[in-house]
Amino acid sequence: MSDDNFVTVDIESKKFDNQMVFSKLKFSMKEGEIISIFGPSGCGKTTLLRMIAGLEVSDESDISVPKNQEFSIGFIFQTPVLYPHLNVGKNILLGHKTKLSKQEKSYVLKQSLAMIDLSGYSNRKVTTLSGGESQRVALARALLAEPDLILLDEPFSSLDVESRRKLANDVKRILKEKQVSAIHVSHDIEEAKIISDRILIWEEICTPNSTSNNNEDVQL
Repeated sequence: MSDDNFVTVDIESKKFDNQMVFSKLKFSMKEGEIISIFGPSGCGKTTLLRMIAGLEVSDESDISVPKNQEFSIGFIFQTPVLYPHLNVGKNILLGHKTKLSKQEKSYVLKQSLAMIDLSGYSNRKVTTLSGGESQRVALARALLAEPDLILLDEPFSSLDVESRRKLANDVKRILKEKQVSAIHVSHDIEEAKIISDRILIWEEICTPNSTSNNNEDVQL
């Protein structure tokens, strides 16, 4: 792999209870790139993201990130993880790393809400939000932490087709504006085409019980 790769993933195998989940998985990405990994439900895409985030382990894996900086990862789950007892604004501010003054909080929230097209939603209860609005709040909170990489685990799958396409476009725009790298996984090829710079096909980067790995991708 070339020296300008931002993140590299090389996993020999991943098993649960001695049963193979996937093997011979290998890919890399450049800084600022958004890649989608396209594959059927249940093939192991979520497990892969959890391994990259450090939530799952394997003795036979090598996940490399830049060594010369404090590398941080954000995770957007399939179902938005929001705190129901907090309003939209307080949920978003949980992502900030440092304590803010009242004036700073107001400014940060105004900027974050405008970014996700939810201006005026600061005091709304998160229990009143639609699925798409909830994911926007989750994204704003994750970006407030200034991650180097965001992992997107089929974040639009619960939405209708029209909402899914719109949110995918909006998320790509926001990630590009913030210059944040992202790995998105999905079983929806149209969604993958919208949000990503490049698509990796699961069966081509990872073939269980295979001794070869093609690492082919789809250029957009």
